[in-house]
Amino acid sequence: MLRLTERLPPALRDPVVMRWVWTAAMVATSFLIRLPFQSVLGGGLAYSAFYPVVILAAYAFGRGPAVAAALVSAPLAFWCFVEPVYAFKATPTTLAALGFFTIVCAVAIVVITGLTGALKTVSRELGRAQAVADSHAGLFRELNERMSHHMRLVAGVLALQAKGEPEPQVADSLKRAMERTLLISRVHRELGGRGDETVDFDAFAAALARAVCVARDRSPDRVLVESSGLTLELEEATSLGVALAECLGALFDAGVNGQLRIRFDARGRQAEVAISEADDQTDGALVSVTNGYLLRAMTEQLGAAVALRADGAGSALVLSMPRANGGPRAAAASTLH
Repeated sequence: MLRLTERLPPALRDPVVMRWVWTAAMVATSFLIRLPFQSVLGGGLAYSAFYPVVILAAYAFGRGPAVAAALVSAPLAFWCFVEPVYAFKATPTTLAALGFFTIVCAVAIVVITGLTGALKTVSRELGRAQAVADSHAGLFRELNERMSHHMRLVAGVLALQAKGEPEPQVADSLKRAMERTLLISRVHRELGGRGDETVDFDAFAAALARAVCVARDRSPDRVLVESSGLTLELEEATSLGVALAECLGALFDAGVNGQLRIRFDARGRQAEVAISEADDQTDGALVSVTNGYLLRAMTEQLGAAVALRADGAGSALVLSMPRANGGPRAAAASTLH
């Protein structure tokens, strides 16, 4: 078929011209199919062979070719197949059949072209919506990248300021602010641009713990993250992740030397993170960190709360945060009790 189309003159290969060519070909085909059955059918089903032509033309080529197919098919069938053939007849029966064919074709053309037009409109609107969504996603990714660069720039300025600060306490505070800014930048860079997806908090917390260990010159093996299957929304994961990083840093500053163990729990609309030491020798450090004013103020700003809990699994520093919604997958994770 493609080779036959390529052999046609350029004028006939035009899409607008081809619609009318194919419509004429379908009318001629229907006429040739109906012609051999005239001796059997007589005047019966004179118009039936032309209904598919009108319907296909309306669907494939639009209103114009469909109307033309109906206008050609009606007199062709009336003259060639309605008894007496090849003669003028104006009986009520023949005129009623012709009128019925005309009305059915008109209804079919209006309905089919209306539906195809509506589908094309919906398709165009979906294409525009997709284009707008892609554009907004690109702008968001660019904004996310710029914000991440900006936070890294702020961290660099804080680091330079800390190096030139003569007061040890102020320099230490500037250094901690620099580390916190870098961690927030890392969280923002990893989570940004992912829409409404949920985050596997096990893997995310493990990567964040390794980053804290590297920043504090500690071995990444110092922190063990127990698998729980906990998933959080992006904002929840960001807030809880930054609070977790602050708690780990505070424990390292308090002189914790053993291996830290992190466990997760999600019950309904509450997500919890418990930090404890594997050999249970850090109760004093846990108490001092839990009672730290700066840590409490920071976690409250992030929407979380910090407390000390003692249960069957031992003493633990527990971060808790209310969740926007408690999904079934999150509620299934229960590792603290």
